[in-house]
Amino acid sequence: MKRVLGCIRRADERYRMIHPGDKICVGVSGGKDSLLLLYGLKLYQKFCHTPFELIGVMLDLGISDQDYQPVADFAESIGVPFEILKTDIGDVVFNIRHESHPCALCAKFRRGALNDYAHAHGCNLVALGHNRDDAIETFFMSLLYESRLNTFGPVTYLDRQQVSVIRPLIFLPEKYALSVAKRLELPIRKPNCPVAGHTKREEMKDIIRYFTKLMPDADERIMNAIADTHKYGMWDRLKLPPWNDAPIGIELFKNGEGHDDIL
Repeated sequence: MKRVLGCIRRADERYRMIHPGDKICVGVSGGKDSLLLLYGLKLYQKFCHTPFELIGVMLDLGISDQDYQPVADFAESIGVPFEILKTDIGDVVFNIRHESHPCALCAKFRRGALNDYAHAHGCNLVALGHNRDDAIETFFMSLLYESRLNTFGPVTYLDRQQVSVIRPLIFLPEKYALSVAKRLELPIRKPNCPVAGHTKREEMKDIIRYFTKLMPDADERIMNAIADTHKYGMWDRLKLPPWNDAPIGIELFKNGEGHDDIL
């Protein structure tokens, strides 16, 4: 648990996530990461020098019957106020909309429900359990499926709900999250989503595993490239002229010149 708390402190101090008087709503899915985040923030609350409040909420998507009581009992055992919020998100996504690719819509609905709950209960922060691997996977999904360099941020302010989303586990490798969660015997719930294990994110996991076979610390290097913005060397920083200004390379092509002239 020491490394988990170290990652939380690193993220908090680097990105100024938590301030005195903050009230944090932890979104608990029942998976290892969110349960570990709930427990980690409770421990962090005891030794950090920043006083803050903590509550937890779990969204019941209404997809299938599942016993969430062990999660509620766990939250009670560590002294965190907790509520299970029933929703019709699963019915809307799978039965009404019949989405062939439901993940994006489901995630949008879940974010909205969670942020609205937080705002209604006086929380100014929503904490999510995304780990380092999640950030890297999202980066590759954006690169390969959307042709853009993008991933979620450690801190994101949402103007409409007037809450900020924080991700305190952003520097924690998934393998450590799994190891610690098993050792602590957290009440992990199996995913009850019909498409669990068959998503684009699973494909990204395979790609990253391939990279780490070629270079064992590839995932760490990729995360460092994402986090260390002073190392960015993309074209937008080269002060290139706008496309419509007919760069010299374009003119050479128009004039029938060869590649050697451009290079």
